[in-house]
Amino acid sequence: MRSVVYAVIVFVATATGAITGLGGGVIIKPLFDLIGGNTAAAISFYSSISVFTMSIVSIYKQVKRGFEFDVKRLLSISGGSVVGGFLGESIFSMAASQFTNQTIKLIQSILLLLTLVFILIYTFNKQRFKHYQIRNYAASTMVGSFLGTISVFLGIGGGPLNVALLLILFSYTMKQAVIYSIATIFFSQVSKLLMVTVTGQLADFHLSIVPVLMITAIFGGYLGTCINQRLNDRKIERLYSLLMFFLLIITLINIVRN
Repeated sequence: MRSVVYAVIVFVATATGAITGLGGGVIIKPLFDLIGGNTAAAISFYSSISVFTMSIVSIYKQVKRGFEFDVKRLLSISGGSVVGGFLGESIFSMAASQFTNQTIKLIQSILLLLTLVFILIYTFNKQRFKHYQIRNYAASTMVGSFLGTISVFLGIGGGPLNVALLLILFSYTMKQAVIYSIATIFFSQVSKLLMVTVTGQLADFHLSIVPVLMITAIFGGYLGTCINQRLNDRKIERLYSLLMFFLLIITLINIVRN
């Protein structure tokens, strides 16, 4: 029964994640926490598998549709996100060895809450924020590294923070930020999944559920990307804001429970 619930959550999360650039992990993580029954490490792993699969489908669809990445910019941000992914997973492993599972979930929920509050403040006060156009590739790599570290440690894929910082630091349109966010998510999750595999942590998880999560993520990513390509920036921003409020409520519930 839990597998069915997980599959439904992953489908909805990856579909909306592909539309808004949230990636899905930021939806999957708090909802899996709400359901309970798994450790923070297991939830983070299932979320990463789902988000990684979704990002592949979404990037393929966007490229096929004709979206052209600034390859140098993409490589610099993504290269940083790979490093950040390793760093974020290392920090998570260290925390897992020092604190109880409940404490780690509480830390993740509090940090996620702070992230969501910042994003909502930005979303409704964009005109008051100074926007930049970073051109330096070294600076782009540092941004990618920061995003990768935060996203992997929190187990959320990094979507909402990615989108907000890409809008602020690179002055992208909403659609551009969504697509670059998903590309960055892909690379940060590659490093996390590699690290989990190399360190032999796979034995700690129920791998029988992985194919189910991947299949639903494929369908969710495909549907979400199709919808994204039909919507304008304004409609994507509205959906993005609604999701932020929803996630804020779920995260508050998780904090109180922990």
